Amino acid sequence: MLPVLVLCAAVAGVAPKSANAGRECDGLIVCIPVAGPWVQVFGTAKPTYYQLACPGRGQVFGGLDADRAGPLGITFLGTLGGPVGPGVTTGRAAVFVAQATRSLSGFRPLLGCIPGGGGGGRGRTVAASTRELQAVAPAPEATVWRVKNVQLRDRQRERFTHACLADERLLSFSAAVAFRTVRPPSLSTLGSVRATARRVGERIVVDVRSGVERPANVRVQLQIQAVCARGRS
Repeated sequence: MLPVLVLCAAVAGVAPKSANAGRECDGLIVCIPVAGPWVQVFGTAKPTYYQLACPGRGQVFGGLDADRAGPLGITFLGTLGGPVGPGVTTGRAAVFVAQATRSLSGFRPLLGCIPGGGGGGRGRTVAASTRELQAVAPAPEATVWRVKNVQLRDRQRERFTHACLADERLLSFSAAVAFRTVRPPSLSTLGSVRATARRVGERIVVDVRSGVERPANVRVQLQIQAVCARGRS
């Protein structure tokens, strides 16, 4: 099964005065709401990726939403398979994909986590498929996400590295800056930290620069994502 882009929301909004309750648990009988930090999103051609995971083993997310600090288009990565639902399309962690329509914005990812594998039973398909099965057995995922979360210190400049496992190849990478605040950060706070990622061989090197606008009492995190290919060939 390969990751595909699943539409979550693409709604333009304005910065809320306070964090609003999301819809990540709507329709779920048992649900554990999980709120991530406020993720910085610059208005560039390249989207911002951020992964948020359910806290317990065996949990999957059955719903998701996002609080916005500006106009954004937000989607998430799902997995192929049927029927579409928790445990099939979704897993323990969700990768949010955000694009801003102005120079700087932000969002807070929200997950509604449920126990077990989800998915439930499946009824008989009304229209039988006419396509013949080509593969003898399901092929394993060809790629895997490797994510590293780092707490930034109160320093003007920092450098961090990340890499795939020894038997994997680095295909692509990205980095995101996030702020642990209850209320939406101001634009000056969102823009007070800059992270620049580059590839050096099979490693990712991220240089972080903090400006004078960075609040001293706010926890700032860096997330580095590596998309890795299984096997060296």
